[in-house]
Amino acid sequence: MPGKRNHLSRTFSRSRWGEYARFLEVAEEQGYEIASLEPWLLRGGTEQPPRLILMRHDVDQHPRSALAMSDVELRFGVTSTWYFRWRTADARVISRLRGDGFEVGFHYETLTRRLLAMGRGVEAVDRPLVESCREELRQEVDAFIERFGPISSLCPHGDTRVPGAHNGVLLRDLPPADFRGLVDCNEAMRGRELAAWVTDRSVPDGGWVGGLDPNALIEARTTPMLWLTHPNNWAGGAGLLLDRMTGAALPSRFPPRPIRTRSDRPPIPAGGDGGAGRTGPSSR
Repeated sequence: MPGKRNHLSRTFSRSRWGEYARFLEVAEEQGYEIASLEPWLLRGGTEQPPRLILMRHDVDQHPRSALAMSDVELRFGVTSTWYFRWRTADARVISRLRGDGFEVGFHYETLTRRLLAMGRGVEAVDRPLVESCREELRQEVDAFIERFGPISSLCPHGDTRVPGAHNGVLLRDLPPADFRGLVDCNEAMRGRELAAWVTDRSVPDGGWVGGLDPNALIEARTTPMLWLTHPNNWAGGAGLLLDRMTGAALPSRFPPRPIRTRSDRPPIPAGGDGGAGRTGPSSR
């Protein structure tokens, strides 16, 4: 079937961190300034060094792969902006990225999640549904901030299961002041004159959307460029396979499963072994 993804071939592909490092190395050799997308937008998006690459990462799967990618970037003194879904919002990963100087935002999928729950498609999108999803998104943003700390931007997640439906419609034409003061990075990029918007895919899916070759663009000194990458497309092996197997158990719906702290947990019965006295499913 045309366009059908071979998930096993993606899962068992070898990791490509050396290839990613080479992209950064070539960009550095060609004199590019590599800037994190969020702070560039918050400063007005007007800074135009002679050669510029803006970096954004959408963490759609396998959150630990973000750490492997960030480790590569740190070797080159690069920072970037990372957007997490509920499915991938791992507190330890987010905390480490923040500690290393990266920006973190929320990757929302409120509208498509609602449509999937309704069993409907894009034909069901009307003004009442959009307004209802906007209010739910406000609650999601508050919950994300409460769990993972302050954010300054967010961006919509694309869901191929609902063709034609775009989460970004929720914030389209809304100024940041009308939505918690947050910048939607997709909306904020409208009207910006980019020479190239480069989006990755996994090797089995074709490498780069539209057949673009970042190395060729760099060598041609194309500027400015936005690089949108997904760290799971560069990972491989057991970690990616485990993430695919356990993904259904992670909080993809809102409100997400409550996080239980140590003080929330019931005491272990006297004489217990630290586990035998517990009943029911464990919580994450």
